[in-house]
Amino acid sequence: MTDTSTSYSSYYILNREYFSECFDESANTKTDLRTYRLALFFSIVAAALFTMEAEAYVAWFVVCLSGVELLAIRYKRSWWITRQMFSRAAGSKVNIRIDDQGIFTDSAHHNKSMLWNDITEIKSTEKGFVISHNSGIHYLSRSGLSESILTLLAAKQKR
Repeated sequence: MTDTSTSYSSYYILNREYFSECFDESANTKTDLRTYRLALFFSIVAAALFTMEAEAYVAWFVVCLSGVELLAIRYKRSWWITRQMFSRAAGSKVNIRIDDQGIFTDSAHHNKSMLWNDITEIKSTEKGFVISHNSGIHYLSRSGLSESILTLLAAKQKR
């Protein structure tokens, strides 16, 4: 009896380059009116507070909230990457194993398993793969993956 199971393993480091690539390839960066709705809401509330002659510090606080929301939209990428770099996972090594059961990642701070049955979509991007599954969306960079893993992911993508 021969074992026909396949198992591939690799690793990557959670550094600024990886986080930048992850954001660029997987984040929704389109801006439309819906993107600004919270900032617009805070502005309307602040205007209402000013016209009702409510406490000035409350109205100015809401104006500041609106400003912070606008800055968060404008600097979304920078803010996200900075938060990731300050996380305890930054700089750590992540081991990835892909086999007949699914995709498994483990590091000192986090272990994740994505079984093939739970994966709903694998989208290929220029630099990696965006994997949608029951518990969220994850990104895998091509740079840390071997040719055999890339072939397996491409085959699973077409199923």
